Amino acid sequence: MNLVERFFRQITDDVVREGSFASVGELVTAINVHLAYHNLKPKPYRWKAEGAAILEKIQRARAAQSKSNE
Repeated sequence: MNLVERFFRQITDDVVREGSFASVGELVTAINVHLAYHNLKPKPYRWKAEGAAILEKIQRARAAQSKSNE
């Protein structure tokens, strides 16, 4: 889910906030141009976190959440 959120944040930062658009069609065109440019040199995402570290964070978050619900 975080990668999807990051993807939309990038579009928002790079395209939507930079310009003003007279129509939805202009906005769609700007997004498509951005995606085409971005896809010229794609970079694969490399997962760097260890599974054990992720599970540890989940357990800490659940413990903190259960304490706040008490």
